[in-house]
Amino acid sequence: MSKNICFVSMFDLTRVQYAIARRFEAAENNVHWMTTNPLWTKWLQAQGVDDSRIVELVYESKDYLSDKEKRDLLEEIVKTEELTDISINQSILSDKFVMARKRANLNDYACLYYRDIKLFLMSRQIDCVFAEPSNLNELITHMLCCELNIPLYAAQSLRYPEGRFFIGRGVFYDDMVSVNSSQPDVSPDSGRELIDDFIRTQSRPAYFHINNGQGSVNVKRIGDMATNRMKSLIEGPNRHLTHHHFTDRLSTLVSTQVNSLYLNYFCRYDKLDDITGRIAFYGLHVQPESSIDVVGPYVSDQLKLIKDIRRSLPFDTTLVIKEHPNLLGMKPISFFKAIKQIPNVALVAHSVSTFEIYKRASLVLTVSGTTAFEAGLLGILAVTFSPMYFSGLSSVHYCKDITMLKPLLFRILADFKRDIDADSMFMDRMIRDSFAGYWTDPLTDIWVMAPENIDNLYAAFAAVAEHDTFQHA
Repeated sequence: MSKNICFVSMFDLTRVQYAIARRFEAAENNVHWMTTNPLWTKWLQAQGVDDSRIVELVYESKDYLSDKEKRDLLEEIVKTEELTDISINQSILSDKFVMARKRANLNDYACLYYRDIKLFLMSRQIDCVFAEPSNLNELITHMLCCELNIPLYAAQSLRYPEGRFFIGRGVFYDDMVSVNSSQPDVSPDSGRELIDDFIRTQSRPAYFHINNGQGSVNVKRIGDMATNRMKSLIEGPNRHLTHHHFTDRLSTLVSTQVNSLYLNYFCRYDKLDDITGRIAFYGLHVQPESSIDVVGPYVSDQLKLIKDIRRSLPFDTTLVIKEHPNLLGMKPISFFKAIKQIPNVALVAHSVSTFEIYKRASLVLTVSGTTAFEAGLLGILAVTFSPMYFSGLSSVHYCKDITMLKPLLFRILADFKRDIDADSMFMDRMIRDSFAGYWTDPLTDIWVMAPENIDNLYAAFAAVAEHDTFQHA
């Protein structure tokens, strides 16, 4: 049976989405597109996508609603908010790029997004949506899909083992779609084998190796960025919400390089070997990033979160902080100076291996980071501040309320015992619920566009759409 499928264009990831969409169309499905950037609208049109299949969410001041129109729409928006797990204001605050623009018309955009996305989903009779859990338009789409009973899916890298990904429902990271019938049987011991292999190899996710060190000064990168921004200026001014202004991008890149120079050469770090007693570890998240801004909106202020963690830890435990080595320099120098002022907190160099920290750690804390997954595989206590797909590991715990962190930490530090059999069974189930394939954008790694990988991605997307879509009707 033919389905109406919508892809939400996400910058360079659009190329991967389009390759998957072509295969959906070959199977006689109708594919529609939602874009927020004229450049990607034009790119889709150049590939032959008909205008009637695209809704472009780009507005000028003349498009803004009148005060009466907004008042009429507000009641409808609030009713949607009552039915969903996030709000419009939360969606705006979770999109750090939008917030950085300091636009006076954010509410106008949110209202227009809401109106036009809802009309689009209903008029095209969309059966399912594939999106990334990142931007304002995607979060509003998630809200409307909840209201309209339309499944929204987001693909996520499994992180370990390499070369697998899963598809989750909604914009969070904890609800893996299970399509067991499409997966091959695995041996009863496969989960334990995966755990043993991880302990032996200390495997790191693919993105770690690809992005590691990109915060260092790169003259070519600066030149390429400046050239691309100049081209945009020559083509004409773009003032839509997702447009990257030349001056903004240049300022961000320059500050990133300055910050990374400080972190590489001038910051005075604590040494892991000098720390006595127990340690807890918090690895800083790259930010802005959906893994903290979207899935952990109430703990996305990392400096405040570090202070709250320190308030909750036993006095004999030092909290060790390490910057994420990927995209080094995105946080200001003042951030690290503030960390060093917090009592019983140690800032170690980003070059220190997390596996060296794990050897000493009694506890790992993160919003949604890979460190908690790695800790779970190693049998180290871990606490996440967002529900995660790997929360089934026996040593991984979810703290929903930061005010309850202290009793949680004291309890689990006192009586934790790893259940290796339960961990092995969980890893076995996780493999069954995931798919072979490599998920990223081609700007990060061009190999994602390899035909055999696109075949794997499409097989997973199609299996999920076929199995899951109409269960929500």
